[in-house]
Amino acid sequence: MGASKILLPVLIVAIAIFVATIGPSFLANESSILMSEQSVNIDGMPFPSDIKIAGSKQVLCGGGTRSKWGFRVYAVGIYSDLKIVKSLRKKYGNVVDANLVRDFSESKQARTLLLRFHREVATSDMSDALGDALIDRVGEDASKKFSTFILDMVGGDRLKVGSSLYITCKGEKLLASLTEGKATDTISIKGLCSAIFTVYLGDSPVSPQAKEGFEKGFADLIVS
Repeated sequence: MGASKILLPVLIVAIAIFVATIGPSFLANESSILMSEQSVNIDGMPFPSDIKIAGSKQVLCGGGTRSKWGFRVYAVGIYSDLKIVKSLRKKYGNVVDANLVRDFSESKQARTLLLRFHREVATSDMSDALGDALIDRVGEDASKKFSTFILDMVGGDRLKVGSSLYITCKGEKLLASLTEGKATDTISIKGLCSAIFTVYLGDSPVSPQAKEGFEKGFADLIVS
C-alpha cells in the first residue's frame, strides 16, 4: 500500500510531463489531413474519400481550411474525376507544379469543391464572399449572378455548423447542391468554372492551406 501511494504521484507527474511535451506538436498537427479507408479528416471535418455527382465518380485530392480574421469558417475538399488525374500524370509525370494546377483548374472534366462549415454563417455573407472572390476573374456582373445563384440554391437564412455545400464543374456548367447525389441547381457562365477553382488554387488562393493540401494529395495520386 505504501509503495502504491508513492508511485501514484510519480505517475501523475510523468503523465503531465508527457502531455506538456507532445501537446504543442499534437495541436500544431490538428489541421493536417488524416486518412482512413472511407473518409478523410480535414481540420476536424470528415470528408468522403470519393463522391459521385452528375454521373461522375470523383476522388478527394486534398484540401484545407478557409479562415477569416483568424477564425475557421469552413474546410474545403477538392475532388477530381480520375480521368483528369490520368491525363495530367501522362502530361507531367510525377511533378505537381503551377502548370499542372492551372490545367486542373481549366479542365473540362468533372471537379468538385466540397465546403463543410466550422461556424454558422449567414447565407448572404457566404454567397457574397464567394462572389467577391471572383470579381477580378470574371467581372462584377458574372460574380453577382453567381452569388445570387448560390443564395437562391441554399434557400435558408443561415448555414449551420457542419453544413455541406457541393460546387461541381463539368465543362462550362456549374452545379451546386447541399447533398451529394441529390438534385442540383445549375448555372453556365463562360470562364466561371476555371475561375472558381483558381480562387482556391491560383497564385493568391483564399486558402493557402487548401492549395498546399491539394498539391500534396494530387502528388500522392499520380504516383499511386
